[in-house]
Amino acid sequence: MSDIDREIMRVLPDAATQSNYLSTPEIHRRLTNTVPDMPSSKTIHRHLAKLEEEGLVEMDQRGTASIWRKKAGASGMAAKGGGLMSFDEALALQTLRRFSSRQIPELVAESLSAMFEIADTRLRKTNSETERKYSRWTSKVAVESGGFALHYPVIDRELFGTVSRALFEERKLEIVYRPRHNTDNDRAKVVLPFGLVEVGGLVYLVAGTEGKTNPTMYRLDRLSRAAAMLESFAYPSSFSLDAYVKQQRSFDFMVEKEVQLKLKFVSGAGDHLLEAPMSKDQKSTRKDDVLHVQGTVMLSQRLRWWLRSFGPYVEVIGPASLRAELAEEAGELARMYGQ
Repeated sequence: MSDIDREIMRVLPDAATQSNYLSTPEIHRRLTNTVPDMPSSKTIHRHLAKLEEEGLVEMDQRGTASIWRKKAGASGMAAKGGGLMSFDEALALQTLRRFSSRQIPELVAESLSAMFEIADTRLRKTNSETERKYSRWTSKVAVESGGFALHYPVIDRELFGTVSRALFEERKLEIVYRPRHNTDNDRAKVVLPFGLVEVGGLVYLVAGTEGKTNPTMYRLDRLSRAAAMLESFAYPSSFSLDAYVKQQRSFDFMVEKEVQLKLKFVSGAGDHLLEAPMSKDQKSTRKDDVLHVQGTVMLSQRLRWWLRSFGPYVEVIGPASLRAELAEEAGELARMYGQ
């Protein structure tokens, strides 16, 4: 299979999960955005016809136009491994499908859709009690978030595919971004994609801008348009997404500085910190119903949200500035509810 054939297979809808087709001009348009030195639409049509002969794509007619999609199961792993899949592999795939609750795994898992269908069929064809135990396994496991469940904005799959491919191929990306304060924005800008991060149910693109030192975060659900450019860029060797997320704490919202946090919990509210510490240098002491915990943390809005979630069951002992801030908030709440 040639490089052009692989690119065609990449953009075609999969009959296993989608009912729509793409016309030859539309396929050519999508490939033009990402493939340098694209051949003509007629050449693409010839490649499609050859792929149809090989049983990898299927064609339909819309008037005089030919429309195309990928045959169900034509993807590499599905085509090669369907008949050889063991029960262990089928169970692993179905478990992955059911419990991938985050958006990025769910979005990228679309490429495995044919494998998931094969796994489902494999688990339903049971011939013994041992095999039936496999088919019942996923109904015996559950995953539940510890936080209050919110309905986060859904990300357009095609847009996600454009962004993630530009990130993979290190190509410049032209986007139209509509932040909360400018929801009608139609001005496009060119960014350099550095990474994708999911935090708290929202997915962000971390991207640089030519001429600026620090990258910017863009929520993917606020992108109204994204187009990968043919022009590539040199991914900065000095940038580490891991450091950006974990060390610079760039997703902790309005990070300020490190502080020595001292807390007093009552009624068992902070007991989970004994097993899941808030910092590497955490220390704790307990006396009766009172738990004292202290450690070095980054002062941020996220920390404040976390502390507020305990209500009257936590008291901030230090730092003094944070204690005074939350005390003032408590006074405002008392006046609000006192009315």
